[in-house]
This record gives sequence, structure tokens and C-alpha cells, in this order.
Amino acid sequence: MTSPADKANHLKVKTELVRRTFNYPETENVIQDYSCALNKVTLGKLYITENFLSFIASIGSTTETIPLRKILEMKKDSTLFVNNAITFKTAEQLISFGTFSHRDEAFTLIYHLWKCPPFIYNPNSVDKDLDEKNLFRGAGQQQKQKQLSTRVDTQSTKMALKLATETKETGIATLNELSYQAEIIDGIESKMDNIHANLDRSDRLLKGIESVGGALSNHFSKDTTNGPRKEFAPLDRSIQVRPRDEPPIEIDILEKLSNDSLIPGFIQIHNDRFIILDANRKPRTEIVSTYTFDSAEYLVIRARPQHMDIRFFNNKYPRFRMASSYIQNVVNEIVLRSNGKYGKAPQVIFEPGIKEFVYGNPTIRFIPSSGRSQQSSLFTRASTLGVSNFIKDASDDIKDALIEQDKDLDEISDLLGDISNIAKTIGDEAERSSSQLDRITDKVDRANDRLQNNNKRIQKML
Repeated sequence: MTSPADKANHLKVKTELVRRTFNYPETENVIQDYSCALNKVTLGKLYITENFLSFIASIGSTTETIPLRKILEMKKDSTLFVNNAITFKTAEQLISFGTFSHRDEAFTLIYHLWKCPPFIYNPNSVDKDLDEKNLFRGAGQQQKQKQLSTRVDTQSTKMALKLATETKETGIATLNELSYQAEIIDGIESKMDNIHANLDRSDRLLKGIESVGGALSNHFSKDTTNGPRKEFAPLDRSIQVRPRDEPPIEIDILEKLSNDSLIPGFIQIHNDRFIILDANRKPRTEIVSTYTFDSAEYLVIRARPQHMDIRFFNNKYPRFRMASSYIQNVVNEIVLRSNGKYGKAPQVIFEPGIKEFVYGNPTIRFIPSSGRSQQSSLFTRASTLGVSNFIKDASDDIKDALIEQDKDLDEISDLLGDISNIAKTIGDEAERSSSQLDRITDKVDRANDRLQNNNKRIQKML
């Protein structure tokens, strides 16, 4: 079996070849390569990197490069009635690659990278622009970016944070007042129950006085009205707010099967588990699809870019292999949520040759993609503008202010979740108290009617 170091060296050789041939920046790394034929004629290899498709002929000097951002359409095609080709349409040309030995696997990987541009985020560094061949923005847009105001308004977020905190405190005070009122209402209802018990006793006494038959009936029947009065035992009316659970998120992935083929799907990450979904967002039935965080021992970031394994304690489950443009986000969410649930996260291991990234940091959280509700043979690449949270060449003060602002916004988001739960709890308690008051009102009305009836019976006997 090839060691991780050997795999890393093998990929490094391919990456250096592609960078040298096409003058790509150091941010481009070969993810996978496939033997094929350019325009179904020229044999060679198609190298897939984060942002480019690059073809190098086996014989001769023929090369071809396609920036993924320029692809308008892609579809599976055929050569000589054999379904082994992929055709790409850009604004300038129509390019086809045929004679793939693993056409479907190549299409799945390219489509994923096309739909979900790979993204690694470092909160402690400024994003560097790629060279002109890999720009996502025009020169005019970059110039406007440099002219943006360097002032970061942290005061507004501070004021919003203060308002959210005060709102939460007001909600908690309201819950405490509702709890106190609930105890008073319980006392009123208990007294009404005692009044009805006294009326039951008076009914029995009046029945024995009114007639001989009533006296005989009382004599031969058990007196259940003369027992000790039930003492009022206050109920525990302390109101508990349900803890706020972070909503699950779904991240686009490619599941790597035992035969190394790739199938599209999602990983749905909850507060205590993650679930593997198919392309239709249904749990996978061919494998164990639900895993708790405490069963995962290692998150292995593979030497092959955008690939990772999830390995389990005592080999409880077979390792789960996947690829995704959002490996960093998958690792970050699992580490944060498992630490929050169990106080311990799976160990993250980076294989040789792979650049390490930041994880376990709430400030880099983002939901990269919700996927497409419908998928067909033709797709449109999502915009990649505005993915950076920092201004190029910004000063340390501005970067610090932006980080502070992000943290305040995260705290505001948490507070709004708490406020929402408090509001729901207040509504539930108000509805419960309203039902109890209606019940007490009914008891008061019945007691009043019974008391008036007993007065009439007494007047009749006088």
C-alpha cells in the first residue's frame, strides 16, 4: 500500500508540472487527473485543480486550459456512440474531452468544483489576489475595492449587542414575574377547591335535615365530605427556557465509495451527530448514515486536496471517505459542535504535503452552500464575488475591528436565538395561565350557584 508521503510526492510532481506548464499560482494544486482525448482526437491527460481544467498531450506540445469560472454549460457526451465524453461550453468555444476510462467520476468531481468553488478561510491573514489569469474581479472592480472607506463601524454592532442583551434580560424578568403569578393563581384555585369541598359537606347536612329519607340515606352511606381538608402544596412553577440548539447545516460533499468512484451528496451536521445524505437529501440506505460525534476518533485531511476521511473508535464503522470544496467548514463544524456536546472533539490529522488550515474557530463559520433543489445535465456556476471578509492591504487596526465586529455579530445571533426561545416560553406560560384562569372562573360561578341554591333550601326549612 502506498504511504501518505509517497502519495503526497506523486501529487507534488503533477502539481509542479501543471503550474510550470500553465504558469498557475501556488494556490493551484492537482486534485485528480484522467487520461482522455482533447476534442476526441489528441490523447493526453486532463488535470483538475481548484480553479482550472488543464490538458497536456502525451505526444507533442498541445495544451488547453479552461478556467472553471468561464464554463457556462457542461454535459456528458458520447464518441462513436460510446458514452465516454464530457463537453464544456464557454463564451468563446465548445471543448470536448473523450475516451475517458472514468467519465462519470470525472464529471462528478468537475461539476462539484464548478458549482462549489473551493474555499479556505484564514481569519488572521488578508486574502491575496491571484494573477490576472485567475482573477474573479476585473481591474476596475479592484480599483473600487481599494477606494473603499477604511472605517469599520463597530459602534453600531456594540449598540445592537447592548439592545439584544437588554431585551434578553427583560424577557428573563418577565418569566420570573409569570412564575410568581402562577404560584398565586395556584393558591386561588386551591382555595376554590376547598370552598367546593365545604359546599359538598353542607349539601349532605341539608339533605339529612330536609327529610327522613335524606337522614336515612346519609346514615347508610359513607360520609366522604368529613375528611381532612387537602392542604395547599404549591407547585414548582419555575419556568425553564429550552436551551437553544444550533440548527443543522448541510454541506455539499462527494462520497468516495470502496471502488474509489464518487457520488454527490450532503453531510448534515447536527449538535450531537452528522448524517450522510444522498443527492436528494435522503439518508443513505446502503451504509450506516448517522454517526454520533463521540464515535469519531480522527478527521484525516488527506494528501489529495479537498479529500478527507472520518475514522471511528475501535473501527466501529468503516472509515467514511469524502471530498468537498468545503473541507475546512466540515471540520470546523464537527470540532465546534462535538466540543460543545461532549467537551472533546475528534483529533484532526493533516497528512504530509497538505497545507494546514484553521478550525475550531467560531469566527470562520459560514454556510457555504445549500445545494440545488434540482439537478440536470446542465448547470450554472454560482458567483464567487465577495467571498473575502477582509480588505486587501488593510491595516492591523481595521482587521482587528472586523474580527471584533464578526464576534459581536455572532453573539447577537446567539442572543436572538435565546430571545426567540424566551418569547416562545412566555407565550406557552401565558396560554397555560389563561386556561387555568378560565377553569377558576368556572369553579367560582359553580360555587356561587351552589351557595345560592343552599340559601334557598335553608329559607324553605325556616
